[in-house]
Amino acid sequence: MAALTLEIVTPERRVATLQADEVRAPGVLGGFGIRENHTPFMSQLQAGRLTAVDAGREVHYAIGGGFLQVADNKVMVLADSAEEREEIDVERARRAIAEATERLRTLAAGDESYALEAARVRRAAARLEVAGK
Repeated sequence: MAALTLEIVTPERRVATLQADEVRAPGVLGGFGIRENHTPFMSQLQAGRLTAVDAGREVHYAIGGGFLQVADNKVMVLADSAEEREEIDVERARRAIAEATERLRTLAAGDESYALEAARVRRAAARLEVAGK
């Protein structure tokens, strides 16, 4: 029986509510895992792969950053964006990474738009990674 309840929410929708034995997340200070009876904590997430493992079966989500909170065997993910592998439009992600990369080439690191374009590249790259492309 899965010991954790994972809830993934974005500003637009509830992406998933499921049971899991383990959750792996892309923290801004590095990836980490959560299992039953984990100490309560909160972490900022970076764009990347969030994985829920239940009885050896893995479900992957592309997360566009956000926050994660753990308490009482519940993992709450408040994500800027989140898509399950099957939801990802690979061609759209490829276009997004190409367009954002091209815009980055024209910007200096100190330009106020630089961080926004770099974040777009990271989100699109996460989507492609989760889609396996």
